Amino acid sequence: MERSPSKPEPVLTRFFMLIVSAAGLGTFVYSLLQVVATRPRVEWLLLSAVTILVISRTDIKIPKISGTVTVSDTFLFISILLYGIHPSVVLAGVDAAICSLHYKNKKRVVPFNIAVMSLSIFLSGSTATFLFGDLTKLSHDLGQLILAGGSLALLQYLLNTGLVSAVNSLRLSQNPFKMWADSFLWASLSYFAGALAACVVVKLISVIQFYAFIITVPILATTYLTYKVYLEKVEASIQHAEQMAELHLRTIEALAIAIDAKDEVTHEHVRRVQIYATGLARLFGLADSEIEALRAGALLHDIGKLAVPDYILNKPGALTPAEFDKMKVHTIVGAEILERVGFPYPVVPVVRHHHERWDGRGYPDGLKGDQIPITARILTVSDCFDAVREDRQYRKAMSREEAIALLRDGSGAFFDPDVIRVFMEHLHEFESEIRRQRVDRQSAEGRVEENKLLKDRPVDTGQLAFERIRSAHREVLTLYEIAQTIVTSLDLRDTFAVFSSRLADIVSYTTCVLYLLKPDSDDLEAAHVSGRNNERLKGHRMSSGAGITGWVAANRHPMYNCDPRLDFDALKVELEEQYKTAMVVPLLKDGEVLGALALYSVDLQEYDPDHLRLVEAVAKLASDAIANAVHHQRTEASALTEPLTGLPNARALRHRFEEEADRARRHSDSFSVVMMDLDGFKAVNDRLGHQRGDALLKELARVLSTHIRSSDFISRYAGDEFVAILQVGSDEVNELIHRIQKEVDKYDFRIIDSTVSVGLSVGWGTFGTDGETLDELLLAADRAMYADKAKRKAIMNAESAKRADVGSYRVM
Repeated sequence: MERSPSKPEPVLTRFFMLIVSAAGLGTFVYSLLQVVATRPRVEWLLLSAVTILVISRTDIKIPKISGTVTVSDTFLFISILLYGIHPSVVLAGVDAAICSLHYKNKKRVVPFNIAVMSLSIFLSGSTATFLFGDLTKLSHDLGQLILAGGSLALLQYLLNTGLVSAVNSLRLSQNPFKMWADSFLWASLSYFAGALAACVVVKLISVIQFYAFIITVPILATTYLTYKVYLEKVEASIQHAEQMAELHLRTIEALAIAIDAKDEVTHEHVRRVQIYATGLARLFGLADSEIEALRAGALLHDIGKLAVPDYILNKPGALTPAEFDKMKVHTIVGAEILERVGFPYPVVPVVRHHHERWDGRGYPDGLKGDQIPITARILTVSDCFDAVREDRQYRKAMSREEAIALLRDGSGAFFDPDVIRVFMEHLHEFESEIRRQRVDRQSAEGRVEENKLLKDRPVDTGQLAFERIRSAHREVLTLYEIAQTIVTSLDLRDTFAVFSSRLADIVSYTTCVLYLLKPDSDDLEAAHVSGRNNERLKGHRMSSGAGITGWVAANRHPMYNCDPRLDFDALKVELEEQYKTAMVVPLLKDGEVLGALALYSVDLQEYDPDHLRLVEAVAKLASDAIANAVHHQRTEASALTEPLTGLPNARALRHRFEEEADRARRHSDSFSVVMMDLDGFKAVNDRLGHQRGDALLKELARVLSTHIRSSDFISRYAGDEFVAILQVGSDEVNELIHRIQKEVDKYDFRIIDSTVSVGLSVGWGTFGTDGETLDELLLAADRAMYADKAKRKAIMNAESAKRADVGSYRVM
């Protein structure tokens, strides 16, 4: 017997193999030295040559395991009955080595197989010698010979198959006795038949010389061929059963993946749950049928969700009591579906009871404690731990530590405490197995991809179908979520953030740009940008008709798979990344162009028609929301803007003051509120009319705006009064205000067909010194402003008395 491992062995397996190899090889070397010292007989050498060169090549594969059985066992029994233990040990070791040379992993297989055969022959021969005396002297007594041969066969069978079963069970983490019974119980016939044939040959040799064993060759050949044909039929039967089981399992898996695709559950989740569940099942010593039930249960436990509407499965918020009652039906429906399938293992209780709670408050039957099948308790823990670590429509994923804390908190209420304890103790082992399988799978996928390049293999249409189901469902959910979110948002920035992030779930892009048509021109501005280079692109403009986006906006027709550089050149932006493709769709509302939505990709070679279909659907939803947001933005702006001058109004002044006051308090800073009043504005209205008065206010607003810093604030407060908030103290504001006054004093305001010169009276209050509310500071500024007005008027009157009034007049 032999075995051939095909992957790295666990530590315990390697240790066991090392012990067996050391003992067996030591026995082989000792026996070899004994044979050399006693000079082997020619007959034994001839027997060994026949065994090694002919018989050892007639091996028969053992079904279900990587092992063989050969007719050489018969010749080993002949050797031990004729020539003793040590020559037979040497023959067994050499025969095992020759039989093992065709296996890939020779460095481990050959020493182990030599050791197993040497050790088993030595121990079985020694035990038989102890029971029956010198085995080479039993040929005269046929009864004793047969008993000794039967004992040899039994011992050799138990030792050889036992050692092989032990190492295989360690390697596969299975019950050694069950593995031995499944793989080797029937093999006892070959040992006893071989021992009986050996006894016959030995008896004939004792009667008609050594070469009588040639007579037995046809008998052995017939036995070998019969046995080989029988085992081939057994193997074919086993393979057929395994193929049917594999087909059965693949059918189940296909159904489960299709269902999970609808529920946005990944196949990786199913694999991980299977590893957790089957690992726990083995630790609890469950039967193979229960382990298989758990394996299938991990796939099919949510099959009953076919009876639950999509809007409940993917509802973002909490379920109502009525919705939860509908959700609970899935366990009963799932069990009823699987009862009709007729599985050969108890998968129905797993599916029906995986939502029961340890404290009896679960569903559907309210089972409590040990009333819940152990398989269902195991699946509950396994599924819960992995499910909470994946994102769902209604919640974010938990971290590993949070998931562990959830299980521990639920122990004794939701979950079986014993299952939780064992799960926590062996969690690192399960995770190591998950990582190992992931690496194996990635390696296999890499080889498949390589083969596809070499051989042009067909696409896996089954997996493609499942991916299409999942993609279609994801599209519906994404579009639904975008629609639900953006229709309630009136903030354009928030609206864009929502649909651009959700759009990335169904259409890949590197950069997403929302271009808006400027109301005062035909330019398109990159108003909002997400993804790479967002700061580089935001705020840049292109003319309508320029680039891809300009053409799309002008012609109201989408374009895709164009050179992105056309847009970047139109925006006058240089980017380091080499974008490969672009897709742009117009944003239309009631026939009017609002702008365009553009996607640029570094990774994709091209977009396909499905991508265009999805982006157009998003653009249609976004257009309504953008129109609402723009309207709200303009309405809000008008509510805070004084329509004549375009400056912020008194309401905006109060908002800005609160912001500045909060900043000043946090940083122990100060700022000034400045009141400015136009001197003689009433006279302009009376003499030149209100139209020219309004024009004067607009021009004055423009002049004032150009003489304050961008970080400061100016507003039209009322009539001919303007109020500014300057982020400076009392000393700095004095200098700044006098500079503005001089600029206004010398400025000739051209109003329609007249030229007017006016003055500006100014006063201010300082935050913290003159008050901490807007009303307090405005009162202080107003007093200071009237004092300034009186002072300027007195000076102006004195100067007017000295000047002759010629040509033009000065209004005060």
